[in-house]
Amino acid sequence: MKNSFKKILTNHEVPKVLKNKILDDINMIRRTFDIADLFLIQYPGTLSDFYISEEISKKR
Repeated sequence: MKNSFKKILTNHEVPKVLKNKILDDINMIRRTFDIADLFLIQYPGTLSDFYISEEISKKR
């Protein structure tokens, strides 16, 4: 089975404008993921760790 994509534009490069737009989109997705990770996973975990340690120190 031959790869048909090798027949299409084999010697052409992607224009820099398009390449930069794709990289900008990827960076935006990465930043969005980092912010979501910070506020939905790390921040609640930090709060729960803090309150658990406070409860333990109150019992002593």
